[in-house]
Amino acid sequence: MRWSAGIIVCFLLVSTCIQAQRTHYGVIKGTVVDSFSRRSLESSSVAVYLAKDSSLVNYALTTQKGEFTIEDVPVSTSCTLVITNRGYETFTMAVSLKPDAKVLVLDTILLIKSYNELKAVTVRALRPPVSVKPDTLEFNVSSFKTMPNAMIEDLLKQLPGVEVDKDGNITINGKKVSKLMVDGREFFGGDPKIALKNLPKDVIDKLQVVDNKSRESRFNKTSNGNEDLAINLTLRKEAQKGWFGRLSAGYGTNDRYEGGGMVNFFNGTKQFSIIGNANNTNRGSISGSDFNISTSQSTLDGGGGGLTRAASGGLNFSDNIGRQIKLNGSYFYNNSHTDNFSRSQRKNILPDSSFWYNADDNNVNDYSNHRFTLNASYNIDTLTEVHITSNVNTNISNSVNGKVANSKAENGDLINTSGNTYSTKGNGKDISGELFISHRFRKQGRGLTLGLNYNYNDQTSLSDNIGQNDFYKNNLVDSTDLVNQRSTGSNTGKMLNFTATYAEPVNKYISAIFRYNYSKNYNYSDKLTNRFNAVTGKYDLEDTAFTNAYSNTNITHTPDVTFTFNKDKYRAAIGSGVQFLTQDNLTITSGNLLHQYYLNFTPSANVGYNFSKTGSVAVYYNGRSQQPSIQQLQPVPDNSNPLYVQLGNPDLRPSFFHNINMQVRESKGNSYWFAGFGFNSTQNQIITQTWFDDVGKQYSQPVNVNGNYGTSGNLQYSKTWKRREVVLRMNLGSNGYYSRNKTFSNLEPVTSNSYSLSESVGLNFTYKQVLSIMPTYSIRFNKTHYTGQSVQDASFNTKTFSLSAFWNEPKWLILENNLQYNYNSQIAPGFNKSVTMWSAAANVLLFKKQEAMLRLAVYDILKQNAGVSRTITQTFIEDRQTQVLQQYFLLSFIYNIRKFGVK
Repeated sequence: MRWSAGIIVCFLLVSTCIQAQRTHYGVIKGTVVDSFSRRSLESSSVAVYLAKDSSLVNYALTTQKGEFTIEDVPVSTSCTLVITNRGYETFTMAVSLKPDAKVLVLDTILLIKSYNELKAVTVRALRPPVSVKPDTLEFNVSSFKTMPNAMIEDLLKQLPGVEVDKDGNITINGKKVSKLMVDGREFFGGDPKIALKNLPKDVIDKLQVVDNKSRESRFNKTSNGNEDLAINLTLRKEAQKGWFGRLSAGYGTNDRYEGGGMVNFFNGTKQFSIIGNANNTNRGSISGSDFNISTSQSTLDGGGGGLTRAASGGLNFSDNIGRQIKLNGSYFYNNSHTDNFSRSQRKNILPDSSFWYNADDNNVNDYSNHRFTLNASYNIDTLTEVHITSNVNTNISNSVNGKVANSKAENGDLINTSGNTYSTKGNGKDISGELFISHRFRKQGRGLTLGLNYNYNDQTSLSDNIGQNDFYKNNLVDSTDLVNQRSTGSNTGKMLNFTATYAEPVNKYISAIFRYNYSKNYNYSDKLTNRFNAVTGKYDLEDTAFTNAYSNTNITHTPDVTFTFNKDKYRAAIGSGVQFLTQDNLTITSGNLLHQYYLNFTPSANVGYNFSKTGSVAVYYNGRSQQPSIQQLQPVPDNSNPLYVQLGNPDLRPSFFHNINMQVRESKGNSYWFAGFGFNSTQNQIITQTWFDDVGKQYSQPVNVNGNYGTSGNLQYSKTWKRREVVLRMNLGSNGYYSRNKTFSNLEPVTSNSYSLSESVGLNFTYKQVLSIMPTYSIRFNKTHYTGQSVQDASFNTKTFSLSAFWNEPKWLILENNLQYNYNSQIAPGFNKSVTMWSAAANVLLFKKQEAMLRLAVYDILKQNAGVSRTITQTFIEDRQTQVLQQYFLLSFIYNIRKFGVK
């Protein structure tokens, strides 16, 4: 491809320029040791800054032998060398490379123990780019260069080990980020995607990464190995008092529009933010990556399926009341309207034959939501804390789905036809609260926690189901089923959970944690269905086949004990509990009661070893149970699609999961690698069995099966090279999985063995703040082998190539590009197996301080956004085409607010 050749030429030209200038740069080498023991200090951060303006030249981390090498240091230039290591005084010295000496070897550097770290003050500009601390990875934001007006998303893409996908989901060193805080407090409910797109990089001082543990786990210093990550953003000192934010508005072809804004006020412990947006460009509502019009390339996408018009708004606040009370809360309102047309063709595979199902769906959906959160913390004294969390969520929905469908035999003969309109109006609310109390005793390691959680949810609905279904013999109508029903539904759930823990140190390294958990879940579902009465003109004829009232109650008592061990580089934990579970399923309509009792063991174990300051290995095992939902249990049919009827199963048993995973990770200097392996198996797993009657109507019902298990593996490697003004980052990834699953097709057992292997490579090339090129390529191989029926094995591969780039020269002009090529070998004949999505934008910075920007963007330049997909399972092969947003132009005006030092 021509654009590929152009990229290679650009790389070669830049490399030539770099090589021609190497004679003006040299290398600094040295060794860092403890001043008392003379022990080599691994993972010390070593950075070189220009003395004239404190701008970063280059940095590195020391090896196991305490050695470091700083490359591309300008000769005949006054610089400052800064070395930091947790627990030691910061070391600084002036350095300068002589013109005739390209390598400067320093004498052994001695770091002195810091016995009072509060006295160690370091100028912010001289902080190292990366600091590794116990349980925390910290990045100095000013050390990473991005284009003007960059957001947090642009910063994250420059950090080693960090990946941001097109939907705004963040992973760091292979683990998902699920929570975000600003100065230690939740920001808009902790949603990472809001800050990702809407907080500017230039107001952030440090980015810290920690495990997102529960309060109980943080207090008892325990871990199950499955925690996600949390990001804490600390503001620059000047931004802690003042206003900052962004306002934007845009209009384009086909009446496309986008408008939004976010304004933040911070004054010490006081935080207040307000946010809002409106658009019809499939960028969704307030939460997540779909909010902001940003100069970031990731906003150059075409959105999801259907055509959505959305509006939303919200606010976030945080403050301290005195010295003991902290308050934090947020409010959201979302509103959306979606029109979506889709066409599907499904081949249903039976043990001895197959037939076709074709359907056209036209769906209109309106949805609105209010969400309020409030968190309060009260420090009674230095040993006792109380935390209260509350959440209220209400929603209103209104949807209408029109469907025209038919089923045909392999020879083309009609089996059935259906015309159906299903409309439903719903109202729901969800209320939850948490109370957590912790107390530490005077004895080191002794502690007590009490936790109480409550959740209440209620959903009501009114549904109309009107349609005609014709069933054929020899291509002639044999029978007709007319449907004209109105159903009222009510689903209520209540959950109460109480947990108490007591930790007691056995000796200096071993502690015992005693834990008791009580949980009660009550769910009630009532569905009343009436047929239309032509005589009265009302829905007053009860349809008993689709009427049912049902309740499910689960009560568990789980006492357990865990022993933990922590010494130097080693840590371990082993524990077990006994879960006493009772489950009552009551069919209120008939009075039938099914009482079930289960005894489960809940073992857990983990062992970890820190083989270096930045390297660790850990192995985890845990077992847990999961109860079936009220929708799976209730024995009443769901005929919203008359040809695909869903049934409940009150005889379902709880599932029990076994999980083993191992993680090895290490960072050295500018490189990072991660390896993970997992195994899981499930007893009484709940799966869905399907079957067809003699007129082609499909039924599905959840059932329990045994023998399902799977394994997975993941390898990641990241390395960054810096050559003066040029930064090149490489990410390599490899992952695969194998799974064995049992299911049923037309009541016949089917076993599938699935294999998948994926390889990926990504590069991020940056030259000053002028040019950035980010190509990525991935390929995945998939194969599924079926046994138990005459189902053809499935084998296909997918390929993805993307190229994101920006150019910022002259300083008032920013050009963006986002190209994505997707190939799927399993796409049905008649559709393109490959699709190229190309979007681009030109940004002109305005005014003296460049606080405003005029932006012209074009989406889907090649008009190839088709919305085509294929799904292959044990029981069917389905091709679907969904309505999508296609090419449009958008002209936007963006204004950045910065007013600091205002109280």
